Amino acid sequence: MGPHRLAAESSMPEPPALPVPLEAVERAARTIAPQILPTPLLPAPRLPGLPDVPIYLKLENLQRTGSFKLRGATNRIAQLSAEEAKRGVVAASAGNHALGVAWAARARGVPATIVMAETASPLKVSLTRSLGARVILRGADYDEAHDHSVRLAAEEHLTYIHPYDDPYVIAGQGTVGLEILDALPDVSRIIAGVGGGGLLAGISAAVRGRGSAADIVGAQPRGVDTLRPSLDHGRVVVGGRPATFADGLATRQIGDLPFQILTAAKARAVVVDDRTIARASFLLLEQAKVLAEGAGATPLAALLEHPELAADGPIVLVVSGGNIDPFLLDRILFIGLAAEGRLLRLRAPLRDLPGRLEEFLHVAAEAGANVRQIFHGRESPDRPPGEVTVELELEVRDAAQGDQVEAAYRARGWSVERVPLGPT
Repeated sequence: MGPHRLAAESSMPEPPALPVPLEAVERAARTIAPQILPTPLLPAPRLPGLPDVPIYLKLENLQRTGSFKLRGATNRIAQLSAEEAKRGVVAASAGNHALGVAWAARARGVPATIVMAETASPLKVSLTRSLGARVILRGADYDEAHDHSVRLAAEEHLTYIHPYDDPYVIAGQGTVGLEILDALPDVSRIIAGVGGGGLLAGISAAVRGRGSAADIVGAQPRGVDTLRPSLDHGRVVVGGRPATFADGLATRQIGDLPFQILTAAKARAVVVDDRTIARASFLLLEQAKVLAEGAGATPLAALLEHPELAADGPIVLVVSGGNIDPFLLDRILFIGLAAEGRLLRLRAPLRDLPGRLEEFLHVAAEAGANVRQIFHGRESPDRPPGEVTVELELEVRDAAQGDQVEAAYRARGWSVERVPLGPT
C-alpha cells in the first residue's frame, strides 16, 4: 500500500468539518500499521441480476480476526495509559468487536473482559476465548450485554472500549476508507453495512476529509432499520429488539458520534431483507470465492434489492467480516440455492403399490434432476387408505430446468404440486 495522500486535490470541494477529522484517521493508520493487514480491493466477477458496471470488493473478511473491527480496537487500546493498561479493558460485542479487542489487548499485554449476548455465535465466543479474553455471556442482545459491561467497568475499574461510539475507534475504522481511496481514487459509491455506524462513519471521515464526493450508502437489515429514520428525522432513532441473522449489525440504534459524522457527510441509507442478505452471501461464496458473514454480505444485498445503486460505478462493497458459524452457513447455502432456482421440491399422491415410487423417481432421472432428499409418508391424514404422500427435493441446473422437470411429471399424468422452499 502506497503512502496516504495528505491533502485533497486543489480542484476538490472544501471538505466538511467532521467530529473525527482526516488527521485523526491518518494518525490512526500510522498507529495500527504494525498490527493490521492492508486488505485487498479486488474487482468482483459479473454477478447475476446486476448491470455491467465496475464493482469492487474491499475484503475486510481477510483481516486478522476476520473483520474490520481489529482496526478500531487496536487504535483505541493504543491510547491507554500505563495504569489503564494494567487494570484492563472491558467491551460488549456481538462477536467481531470482541475478537478485535481480545486480539489487540493480548498484543499489548492488557487483560480483556468481553460481555457477549447469550445468543452470540458459538464460533465467535470460542474464538474470543482462544485469544485469552475472559468471556461473560449476559443478556438477550448486544444492548443488554452493553449495559452489563458498563456496570463491570465501574465495579472493576476497567476501561470500557465502545464498539462504535468512540472517536479513536471510528478513526481506526476510517483507515478502510484511506485504503479504498489509495487503490481507487475515482470511486463513485461506497456501500457498507451499518449496525452502530462506526465503520461507515470512519469511512466517511476519510472520504470527505480527502475531498471525495463519492456517494456513501449505509445498508441495514429490515429488522434493525434505524439509520434511515434517524437521517430522515435529524436525530438518533432507537429501535426495538433487533431481528436479523446478521449479528454484526444487530444494534438498537446508531451511535451519537457516528450519526453526527454521517449527517455531515450526507450519507444515505437503504434497508434489505434477510433473505436477500443470505442470497448475497451465497453469491459471494459461489461466484467470487469470498466467505462473508451476514454483515459482510449486506452491501451486495443492497445492490440486489436496490438496482438504482448499480446505475454507475466504480462501486466499492465493503465485505466487513467473514466470521460465520458453519451451521448458519449451511442454511445460507440452502437459501441461496433455492433463490437461484437450483432446488425444486415437489409433492404428489401415489398409490401404495410396489414399483410406483420407482416410476415416480424415474421421471426425475430422465429429466436430468438429482434427488437431494425424499419423504415417503403413509400416515397422511389428507390421504385415503391405499395412498401415500411423496415429497421430493431435487437438485437442478437452474429455474428453467426445474420448470421442465415439473412439466415432465404433469405430461406423464402425475398430480404434482410445487412446494415453496422456506418463507415466501
